[in-house]
Amino acid sequence: MATLVRRMVIAVVLMCFVTVSTACYGPFNLTKNVYHWNSNVKGSGQVNDKWMKEIVFFGMLIVPAYMFSALLDTFIFNSMHFWTGESPVKASTMGSDGTQVTTIGETTIRWTPLDNGARVVYERWGVVERRATIVVSEAGYRLIDDNNRVLSEVEYAADGSLQLRDGNGQLVNRWSQKQLQSIAQGQ
Repeated sequence: MATLVRRMVIAVVLMCFVTVSTACYGPFNLTKNVYHWNSNVKGSGQVNDKWMKEIVFFGMLIVPAYMFSALLDTFIFNSMHFWTGESPVKASTMGSDGTQVTTIGETTIRWTPLDNGARVVYERWGVVERRATIVVSEAGYRLIDDNNRVLSEVEYAADGSLQLRDGNGQLVNRWSQKQLQSIAQGQ
């Protein structure tokens, strides 16, 4: 019995070593793309570009975009790159107008900064599947379609909470200030 347990422990340790040793080093394209997207955020009105980038950066820590992208890169995309020699997530390229282009599998995402937000276009096999625009609202940000219909909205409340609403204004999720701080600290 002790021999069986010992063999299982050795097998688990070896599997962990193989996973860690093949997954950590790679291009980290998804994380780089998230970072490049953040670096293209523009300010408006009294909030200049530097502060808007910082605000979005902290927001992306609260909604752990950087942590999730790094984890996905580390355990999935970099491992795929190690074993196949090719990453399913391609590094962003930037056009002369500031457009970021990212490819994930067969989906291409184009992000073009605007004065009051950004234009996002999703394509698959060269065919546009969806377009949307992120615009600054009085209380946060809105995602709107080509017909100016609100698809979703993020609102900052006076008590420090963050609310996600669908296109009909219905509350989808709410995070208190305490929850946001806990998420930012990785707890």
